[in-house]
Amino acid sequence: MNNHPKLVVLFVACAILFSQVAIAQDKPESQVIIGRVVDATGKPVENATVHTMWGANGSRSTRANGQPYDNPLTKEQVQEFWANVGKMEVLAKEPTLTQKDGSFSLPISWRNRMLFAIDSQRNQGCVVELPGDEDKHRVIVLQLTDLVTVTGKLESSDKAKPAKWTHVYVEAMPHPKKPLAINRLISCGSFDGRFEFRLPPGEFRLDAYGASSLEADVIDLAVDPSPTFKIPADVNSLDIGSFELTQAASTSQELGKQSKAEGRWKDFKEHYGEPAPSWHSVDGRNIDHAKNIQGLQGKWVLLDFWGLDCAPCLKREIPKLMDFLEKNEEHRSRFEIVGVFVDYEGKIDSMKKLDAELSSIEINVWHGKKIPFAIVIDNSFTTWERYGIEGLGTMVLIDPSGNIVKGDEKTLQEILDKDK
Repeated sequence: MNNHPKLVVLFVACAILFSQVAIAQDKPESQVIIGRVVDATGKPVENATVHTMWGANGSRSTRANGQPYDNPLTKEQVQEFWANVGKMEVLAKEPTLTQKDGSFSLPISWRNRMLFAIDSQRNQGCVVELPGDEDKHRVIVLQLTDLVTVTGKLESSDKAKPAKWTHVYVEAMPHPKKPLAINRLISCGSFDGRFEFRLPPGEFRLDAYGASSLEADVIDLAVDPSPTFKIPADVNSLDIGSFELTQAASTSQELGKQSKAEGRWKDFKEHYGEPAPSWHSVDGRNIDHAKNIQGLQGKWVLLDFWGLDCAPCLKREIPKLMDFLEKNEEHRSRFEIVGVFVDYEGKIDSMKKLDAELSSIEINVWHGKKIPFAIVIDNSFTTWERYGIEGLGTMVLIDPSGNIVKGDEKTLQEILDKDK
């Protein structure tokens, strides 16, 4: 499941490139990577740019004529930005440049997996995988090689619904032991379906999508499944061909907007003291999910909304609730934690399918643990809209009478401690 940036109103800003679908807030945990960039002979390379993410539409702050973009961008400047296809520039306000001895230091977040270094002439580069926790203090060496210019095209399969704007993320191939890592390396968008970027030889994949309207706030086209491509070492350029855009699944923002317009949306924060809505579920574990929330009256209930596309949920929120459950084992008769798994695309409709998706996370993120608390699966947007949550990672506390109250797991802990 991919989270694509919202298109927003295209002529307001280039926010489509830099904003993300609303999910649980990700803490800016970071570490500093120390490394060196060298050429093919091992000689240090000065003024190479090193970062985790690049763009192929030029600078997002400076126009081709050297003048700064307005903030927000004008309609003409938006057109200019996305028309500038193929120019590699790092997506950072303050790019990290190598010193005379080729050295650099770069803060990265816990999800960053790859580093991409390119020389000042933008002719040579190197993509490397960051070391794991067991080797995180190692000095990384990036040895530059000739970059290959990669081109291609995105075209809508529906001739009555042509793509007006398209975008690709170029990604490193997923690592089975790093299921929550960010694999993105390059962003490139255009108004004519073209993409062009530069990469060293290797195997990569595309997260490609588009919009059939420049005014609507909707990403409605996508290439599914994500195509992969290989760049050989003996070419200067590579045309990877044309890829078909088909109807994309609706995003949570789009579903929420529709729910509000049709009067189904209910923000739980505006209904404290009122009965909690029933959930919609198609399967569950450690609970009779068919009896629903009413079957838990007499206990405190903590609902945790989560999904596979919410990395903070999987990295922090669920392990935090695992620890909570273990810490409060003596109070188990007084409360219940229910993880409301949401897949509004409808692909995960059974615990068997969910278990298959979680297997790598259990091994590589939860250190062999499985979720010990109750789970219900909603393969629709129904429970999300009944509670009106802002995004995944939201917790809702319900009192023993079945009413929504203000609080989360910290509030529940205070209640349990107070009544010891």
